[in-house]
Amino acid sequence: MTSIASTNNAALLILQQVRPPATHENGPQKSATDEIAAIINRVAGGDSPVKTQAASQITSSLLDVKQANDDIVADALKFLDSDGFKSSDPGVKDTLKSLIAQDGGGFAGLVKAEKAKNSRLADENAITNAIMKMIKGNRDRFTDDEIVMGFRYSNGSSNITSIDDKTGNSTHRALWARHTAAQDEATATLKEFLEVAKDPTKPNNFDGSRLKTTLLATLAAGAELGAWGDRWQQAFGF
Repeated sequence: MTSIASTNNAALLILQQVRPPATHENGPQKSATDEIAAIINRVAGGDSPVKTQAASQITSSLLDVKQANDDIVADALKFLDSDGFKSSDPGVKDTLKSLIAQDGGGFAGLVKAEKAKNSRLADENAITNAIMKMIKGNRDRFTDDEIVMGFRYSNGSSNITSIDDKTGNSTHRALWARHTAAQDEATATLKEFLEVAKDPTKPNNFDGSRLKTTLLATLAAGAELGAWGDRWQQAFGF
């Protein structure tokens, strides 16, 4: 009678030896199934119950992973075809669908990695994060221009974001940098003002109008950044 322990040990040895198939310049690559079959024969040679049960466990695990990946890919493709996904470039959707179809396992891995970083992250958010990473990782497959995208989720929330053009620039990046710089300047000026205000009897050369100017600049930069997002929300119908 074959013990459960011996079967599990054999399966463990097999899993430990599983590796991506090597590239063969003079012949086709071995599939994952071929690799596993070869390892099973080495670890538990002959037609033994251990070999049969270990192979069954490995096959079952592989099928579970494949099914999970297929489900993620199906959800992503459904999202891309829904009103929840919008892009400034109509070609982005078809290119994404083509990339996901070519490497569904790789895309599913990106989604799983997002979930691993934050277990509370909603599946839709993990998918959109993975979409962003897939575009950045295959930037040469998309338009040279800045790509603005809108994501609307099933809970009613939405997000407008962008990916830089191929030179690393974008309107969104420029607006964000301007807003950040204005905030930093206003914070530094406010700190200086508070230091002066601690002891008004001490002489100082603080220019009060500068505080007003930096605060107004921050408000203006924030309004411009907000207007950019509002324009795209309207364009996407969110």
